[in-house]
Amino acid sequence: MKNTILSEKDAKIIEKTILKFGRIVAINDLMEVFTEEYSPASAHNRLQMLARVGWFLRVKNGLYVIIENLSSRSISDLSLLIISQALNKDSYISLDAALNYYGMFDQYAKNITAINLKFSKNYKFQNNNFKFVKVDEKYYFGFTQVRVDGKIINIAMKEKALLDILYLDNSFYSASLVYEKLKYHKNDIDFSKLEEYALKSGVSLQRKIGLLFDELKINSDRLLANSKKHPGYSRFTKESKKFNAKWRLYYDDRIIK
Repeated sequence: MKNTILSEKDAKIIEKTILKFGRIVAINDLMEVFTEEYSPASAHNRLQMLARVGWFLRVKNGLYVIIENLSSRSISDLSLLIISQALNKDSYISLDAALNYYGMFDQYAKNITAINLKFSKNYKFQNNNFKFVKVDEKYYFGFTQVRVDGKIINIAMKEKALLDILYLDNSFYSASLVYEKLKYHKNDIDFSKLEEYALKSGVSLQRKIGLLFDELKINSDRLLANSKKHPGYSRFTKESKKFNAKWRLYYDDRIIK
């Protein structure tokens, strides 16, 4: 049976590492601390051994989570938002995970979606999915920094998270989800901010938000004036068949029931 008990020396090094870098740490940072006590070759071998017995869990190449309780090998006490930010520092968390953070989404989010400018890529770690979606620069806005368990993360404002849902997924589920959140969290949403965000986005999003504003008895004049500058029409979902002449938008009337 493998020896999983930390030596006093390694325990102190790991404690120092957590104090300096946190529990999500790059291999270079680990080497920086371990080479204060070991030669580079010995530090490398020691890190490999500790990872092999479970004290370090690999998130991706060169990035590890330090496990504090080896009996569980669990990250249940570590926010998935922090892991997402560590996977890609130049991103902001959005969609369901952002709504969950604001108390607008009741289900526990095991799928974390983050927006970035460089690549689209998926990571899987301990049955949790981390999805990074590349967007054009004009859609990369509307997020803020918050502190979660002592770490700074980038997260969409609730209004931008709702827009991102509509922008990234044209399914009936996403359309009805956004309308439900607008309807039942009306007092929590800054509709003027949502309007400003929509005006910075494409005309299809403006038409979608405009239609929802009308249903919720919210003034949509600015959105309508801007959308009229653009020819053609849009679809709310892939299956939309009913046409709204005001917004030049095909929609599914089940969305707004």
